[in-house]
Amino acid sequence: MKPLRKKRLESNIVREIAELIMRRRIKDERLGFVSVTGVNLAPDLSQMEVRVSLFSTDENENRITWQALKDNARWLQSEVSHNLRLRVTPRLYFELDTSIAEGDRILKLMDQDHPVDS
Repeated sequence: MKPLRKKRLESNIVREIAELIMRRRIKDERLGFVSVTGVNLAPDLSQMEVRVSLFSTDENENRITWQALKDNARWLQSEVSHNLRLRVTPRLYFELDTSIAEGDRILKLMDQDHPVDS
């Protein structure tokens, strides 16, 4: 697959999964606040790794949300394939993206070292 086409498809998949989660099409009450940060498609389209960030400060709630995502992966996979009219349905895997949380942690550390005068 050409790199530009792959990037375009990855972008469409991010948008589709985010839309399915945001519009509460997943009928799972365990699902907390989730942000889809990216998708990495295998060159042969056999797999798609979906990166997500979880935004609860409660670790238990994050674990519950993570499990809800994993439990609904097959449904999301079929919806993405159907809505984007893909001939090949890539297997969906979730990957936890901690870059946003790590950035927040670093900013808090910087604020502690150099507080801004108000």
